[in-house]
Order: sequence, then C-alpha cells, then structure tokens
Amino acid sequence: MKRKLILVVILCFASSFQLLAVEKDSVVQLKPLKYDTNYIKSYRDLVHIAFVGVNKQTGVTFANVNSTYDLNFATNNPFGFGMSVDYKWVTLEYTKTFGGLELRTAKKGESDAFSFRFGLTGRRLRMNFFVRSTTGFYLKNIEDYDPDWFDHNTRYPHFDSLSNVTLALSVYYTFNHKKYSNTAALWQIDQQKKSAGSFVLGFLTNLEGISTTKPLMLNDTLLTGNVHPHFREGASIKIGLSGGYMHTFVFLKRFYIHGAIIQGFLYSRGVTDFYNQQETRIYNSMGISLYSRLTAGYNGNRFYGGIFFVSDGFIDDALGDAYAVTAYNYFRMYIGYRFPIKSPKWMHKFGL
Repeated sequence: MKRKLILVVILCFASSFQLLAVEKDSVVQLKPLKYDTNYIKSYRDLVHIAFVGVNKQTGVTFANVNSTYDLNFATNNPFGFGMSVDYKWVTLEYTKTFGGLELRTAKKGESDAFSFRFGLTGRRLRMNFFVRSTTGFYLKNIEDYDPDWFDHNTRYPHFDSLSNVTLALSVYYTFNHKKYSNTAALWQIDQQKKSAGSFVLGFLTNLEGISTTKPLMLNDTLLTGNVHPHFREGASIKIGLSGGYMHTFVFLKRFYIHGAIIQGFLYSRGVTDFYNQQETRIYNSMGISLYSRLTAGYNGNRFYGGIFFVSDGFIDDALGDAYAVTAYNYFRMYIGYRFPIKSPKWMHKFGL
C-alpha cells in the first residue's frame, strides 16, 4: 500500500512539472512580438550580402538678401563600388573608386573627401552620426555672373582651397513602430508587407566649419556680386528639435517606394571672418535643417535591390542678411542576396 502511495505521489509531482513546462512554453509562444506581422516581416536572422555603388556630394551656398545671385559651390566626388554585409543590427560597407568608373565630369575639377558614418536603427529609435570633410569645389552657377563663360572656357572655375568639415548627430523616435519599419526602408533587413507610415520626432546637433586659404575672387564680376567675395572662414554650432513624416508604399507585394521628410528648427551660434575686415562677425540666430529621403526597390525572400537617395541640408543664421547653406547628398544603388547562415553558439550568449 505504501509503495502504491509513493508511486502516486511521484506521478503527481511529475505531472505538475510537465504542466508547468507546457505552461511556460505556452507563455513563451504567446509572447507578443514588437511588430505587426501583417505589416512587417523580419529577415534579421539571415546574412545579407550586396554589391553596392555609392556617390557622395557636398554643396555650399553663400547667400545675401541684398544680392541678385548667390554663390553656389559643389563638389565633384567620384563614384565608388564595393560590398556591404548586414546581419542583425550590424552593417558593414566598403567601397573603392575604380579607374574608368568614377562617373565624374572632368570639366568640374576634382574634389577630395573623407567621411565616416555610424548609425543604430531600432523599431522605435533611429540614431545617425556622421563626420564629413571635403576639399575642392567648383562654382556651379558661373553663368549667372558671366553668361558667356563657356564661350571662352572649357571648365568650371574651381577653388582648390575651399573646404568644409561637418559633424552631425540626429536621433528621432518612430511613433507607428508596430506597423511601419524604418529598417525596411533603410537596409532591407525587414520587409514592409503592406503600405504604412509614421510621424517621427527627435533632436539634432550640427558642428560645421567652412574655410578657404585664399579669397573667393574670380574676376571683377564676382567682386561686385556683394555676396561673400572676401570670405575667409566660418564656424557654427546648431542644436534643436526636428520632426516629420515617413511612408512606404508597397505594390505587387515585393516592390516599394519610400519617402521621408524631416524639418528641424535649431538655435544657431556662429563666427565669420572676412579678408577685408578686421572685426569678427558673431551671431546668435535661428538655423534650419531639412532631411529628405527617397528610395525604391524590390524586397524578396532571397534577392533584394534598389536605389537610395538622401539629402541633408542646413541653413546657418537664417534670420540674417548673409547666410550659408550646406547640403550633403548621398546616392546608393545595390543588389543583394540573403544567406540562411546559422550564427555560432557563442553569439547566442549575446542574443544574436
């Protein structure tokens, strides 16, 4: 009798543990995802490898409300080609310029550039930090000042000494993060299955310097332009809030078009020096930023590809008579494949 009682007790305990295990598994399985699977599909567990082509250009405009024309300078950076690897939250990309494939217009001169970008893209938050240094600009609107310029010249006027250095940090929150995937619009680690969008809100800060070792003088025409013919150097810091809207339109299940626009209003403090003035101009004013993004592509189970364009612009001392505008344009085209490679066991300890 005692043996039967002991056996019953053991069976009861075993059944209890089994029920607890089943209940625990049920809780894990029923744990809600951080996104709506009707709108978003994740490919984060796959390794993404893509061939990419990248081009980055910088524009600097010196403007004056008392002048008829502005001075519009632009770079002529080459096109680079390479590869990118995406896995989980890690994105690595390397590009190199190849002879004959620079896609650079010879009559615009040459520009030297260095850039570094670091970003984190979550379902709620997006953080982006970049450093960019560029030297060598051509005068894009020379015909405003000299309509007959190309009747006597084959190249744009080029200023080797003009340079720009910028550090920028932006962070914004995505409100509709359960139905809209910012990652799908940026890196294709996710797929946007149905059309959706979201308002975003955040802050940004920008530290910028523009300088030239020689006055930006070309001829008497530019000297009478009353813009910034004697500009030497300027530095500014801007910080403030930004907000906007993003939307991805999905059609034929796998194709998409995405657009985004974020406007920022910033406190701007800057210093400007001129060659023909001994005094330094210091100002506290309002700055403006405008971020725009346009992408289009195909996002399949294995293959993906598309084009990606971003323009990041900043206006310094927007309330002043004389102000500077800088624009950073980034163009990327890519075609990639997803590899179902399992992560090694040691990565599981870090949740990878």
